[in-house]
Amino acid sequence: MKRFFIVMIALMTAMQAQAGLLPSLKWGVKGGMDYQVNNFQSAVESIDIKSNTGWYAGAHATLNWGMLGIRPELIYSQNNFNLEGIDGTIKMNKVDLPLLLELRFLGLLSLHAGPTFNIMTNTSGTSEGAQWDIKRPTIGYAAGVEVEIWKIAISARYNGAFEESEVLGYTTGENKISTIQIGIGFNF
Repeated sequence: MKRFFIVMIALMTAMQAQAGLLPSLKWGVKGGMDYQVNNFQSAVESIDIKSNTGWYAGAHATLNWGMLGIRPELIYSQNNFNLEGIDGTIKMNKVDLPLLLELRFLGLLSLHAGPTFNIMTNTSGTSEGAQWDIKRPTIGYAAGVEVEIWKIAISARYNGAFEESEVLGYTTGENKISTIQIGIGFNF
């Protein structure tokens, strides 16, 4: 009798998988360019904050039910900012934890959108008085597109923030952490 139930459960699971009711799991690694698109303003007029292009690397997993999927990711990124007027730089390292909804088209194109949780791992400056005070952790949003050919994925994503950050001890203008990520990945 036990064998009968085991065989029936196996057959029902196989039928559900064939019908697309069970999710398929895919995971991969990715990396690329992380560009800060911030409009930072300092309350000190002699200081101008300019973003540099940084890098990111991470991993993701995707549970797909046909065209729909859920995609959690773990991304580490690093950026530098030049402080013009006081000749210094600020280094910013962070870990992003996006939880994205995925919508697939034509088997190779997918759109991603959802919340992202950001944890600052290092914010340090090289000039005296250069401080970056960011509420930890912050919550933001992400939206992007990915094209997958064979197992190679090319992606572009915008990451935005809901809250303003303090730059050099001041909160002025639109000091939000916003990035554009362009990268390449490999899916297993």
